[in-house]
Amino acid sequence: MYDLSKLFESAFGETPVYATRSALRGKGTAFTGLTSKTDEKAKKMSWLGTPVMFPVKFKRATYKVYRPSGEIAQVEKSDFYRPPCLAQFSRAKNLTQTHVLGDTGTIKEMFGFDDWHIKIKGLCLDEPERSAYDQLEALLDWEEVADGIDVSGALFADKQIYNIVIKSIDVQSLQGKPGVVPFTIDAVSDEALELVL
Repeated sequence: MYDLSKLFESAFGETPVYATRSALRGKGTAFTGLTSKTDEKAKKMSWLGTPVMFPVKFKRATYKVYRPSGEIAQVEKSDFYRPPCLAQFSRAKNLTQTHVLGDTGTIKEMFGFDDWHIKIKGLCLDEPERSAYDQLEALLDWEEVADGIDVSGALFADKQIYNIVIKSIDVQSLQGKPGVVPFTIDAVSDEALELVL
């Protein structure tokens, strides 16, 4: 049995606080003023029988990958649900600021929005059907994609992100936890410009 909040704290120094409404039913909570997400967001169940909140899936498709020879090949990939993770999103506006002579402040010209910058922190954990190392291998297999990855999940759809590009991945280890492999993925949103123009 895993205590995910303690594992996240050990790996990343952060403790996620979340619970489904059914988990809180009949129990008092020390938190006031919080609204809980409905259980309909927990459509995927973990192997422990607990709901996975906001599951994220890399979608089945044909993707481009680099071969060691430098050639690009087309590879068919199956759906892949990411291991337990936390995602952070940030986005800036494309602004030009012009200083005005003899006045205070600047003139701002906005040209649009930058890509969403996405940081995904997660844990590969030993499960009855798959080891943490097997999950890491599957994740690294997706990291080799030299293409945008179709992604689905409520956290991404809320921000109209349907495709991401993995920029880098960082794999760590936790002392005394051989069945736990922390990882951090840096990604950016990707949008086909020809669909927007």
